[in-house]
Amino acid sequence: MNTKVVEQVSKGSSLKLCMVAEGEADLYPRLSPTMEWDTAAADAIVRESGKMTYQFENNQPVIYNKKNLLNPWFIVE
Repeated sequence: MNTKVVEQVSKGSSLKLCMVAEGEADLYPRLSPTMEWDTAAADAIVRESGKMTYQFENNQPVIYNKKNLLNPWFIVE
């Protein structure tokens, strides 16, 4: 039987994005409020690693520099 271990880690959003970029984590779902300044730099690292941050509702990449700086819920993978 193949069992997968799931671990919930308490860290800031940027560190969790970087964990996905480095391959230390497979997935980071964020289903609570963050602002662009909380995630933009780490998201650049995610994208450079060949991974992406997707909007939870429509599976489109997160867009930055909007009029409203509140991020949508997202998933990094």
